[in-house]
Order: sequence, then C-alpha cells, then structure tokens
Amino acid sequence: MNMQLIMEIIVSFFLIVGAFFLLVGGIGMVKLPDLFMRLHAPTKSSTLGLGSFLLAAMIYAAFQGRFGFAELLITLFAFITAPVSANLIAQAAIHLRLRSTSGDVPEALDRPLPWQRQRKIKQFKDDEL
Repeated sequence: MNMQLIMEIIVSFFLIVGAFFLLVGGIGMVKLPDLFMRLHAPTKSSTLGLGSFLLAAMIYAAFQGRFGFAELLITLFAFITAPVSANLIAQAAIHLRLRSTSGDVPEALDRPLPWQRQRKIKQFKDDEL
C-alpha cells in the first residue's frame, strides 16, 4: 500500500467522523425541546466535528510537506470559544428566567449572576447603614 492511499483513508475517516458529529448536532438543534437542552447540541458536536475536519486538514497538510499551523490555531480557537459562549448563553437564559421543559433551571433562580455579585454586596452594605 502506498503512502498516498493511507493518507486518503485517514483523512476520509476524520471527515466522516466530523460529518457524523455535525449531523448529530444539527438533529439535536431541531429535535431538542428547549434552550438548555439545545445548548449541548451545537457546542459539543460542532467542536468535535470541526476538530475532526481540522485534524483531517492537518494530516493532509503534513503529507503535502507543510505544518498545518493555521488549522492548529483554528482548532485551539474553537475549543476555547465554544464552551465560553455556551456558558454565557446559559447565564443569559438564567438571567431572563427561562424555564426548562424538564423542570426548573438546575440552580436556584435567586442566586446572583457573576456580574451581579458586586452590586448585591454593595446593596447589603447600604442596607446595614
């Protein structure tokens, strides 16, 4: 077996794995009933799908004789931004008091969000005076 065929098989495998994860994420976006459940579909599957695509691109670039530095940077950027954006979306939904169809939001709705903690402490100090 020559190296070109091995490279094509490996790259094809990662492209199929990436397409599978993106398909599952797309189905999850359509089928899941509310924001809190839908939040997992795009963040988890798109990160894994995009990671698989970019891994395939890095392997292809390596067989072409160049280091896939751009693909590596895109992968790191996607792996950092997807969880952060999911967390911010979830906190905004909690702030807007959106309810899950499976029950209440897992945390108490009366808790202050991270950007409200300083204001709550200041209000408590003003109340004591």
